[in-house]
Amino acid sequence: MTLTSIKSAALAAALLGAGLAVVSAPSTVLDLPPLLKQAREAQRADIVGWAEYRFQRQERVEELTDTGQVKSVRTLDYEITPLQDGFEERLIKRDGLDPTEGEIEDHRREGRFQKHYQTLLAGSEEEDPEGGYSISTLLRLTEYRDAGRETIDGIECRRLDFEPQHNPPGSGLEARIAEAMSGSIWLSVEGAHLVRARTTSTRPITLSLGLFKVQSLEVAFDAGRIAPDRFLPRQLSIVSHARLVFLGQHRRRVFTYSGYAPLPDKPGRDSSARQQDHPLPRPG
Repeated sequence: MTLTSIKSAALAAALLGAGLAVVSAPSTVLDLPPLLKQAREAQRADIVGWAEYRFQRQERVEELTDTGQVKSVRTLDYEITPLQDGFEERLIKRDGLDPTEGEIEDHRREGRFQKHYQTLLAGSEEEDPEGGYSISTLLRLTEYRDAGRETIDGIECRRLDFEPQHNPPGSGLEARIAEAMSGSIWLSVEGAHLVRARTTSTRPITLSLGLFKVQSLEVAFDAGRIAPDRFLPRQLSIVSHARLVFLGQHRRRVFTYSGYAPLPDKPGRDSSARQQDHPLPRPG
């Protein structure tokens, strides 16, 4: 082993010890279409598998000034339990306080997570600037660049970078996103699961028949390994600066998912499969 290789190995060990990602440049040309096809299939399987877990979901909304200062904060904490035909969404805290029975019932009827889940399952898009856009969109772009491998939370990943695309196929929200966003996605080397995504807009995005224009959009997504072959969201953060006609809106929304616990009585789920699950710790 040469002195250079010894120094490189020591540096990599130091970075890992500090919890930082170690990047390796691509050594061979990566055949992207099969990898992305595998990633889309893995993403679909992970979305379907989401309905096998009970978990906590927190929605935190920060209203911002035009300089990014926080003006106000709202938080909603839910306990989500899969049912045979959807999800039971029980509001357990509103701004840190116990909700009223009326508030609990209102949020149950609204079923916000259920609507979002159905959108993900259908592979369609939500023209909701607050919801950002479906993360699945990032697996359906037409141009990527292999940026090598990185280790994230102990998971070896393949990083793919993308830039705004000229004349992408289609004419809906997906095409407008492709024209405006740049960033990176990280896919697990084993199984091609989406582990992380970081994107930012390079130009305004027009929504809702031209009335709503997102001036800038930043999206950060992180998933965690919940079972040997199951990755589910841990956090989705969306920062948007938008304009509705003459009104400006600056907002940060953070969705946090925790306390994943498999349903022991889920049909078709045997005890050996349950023993392999690794639920995230329940928030204190």
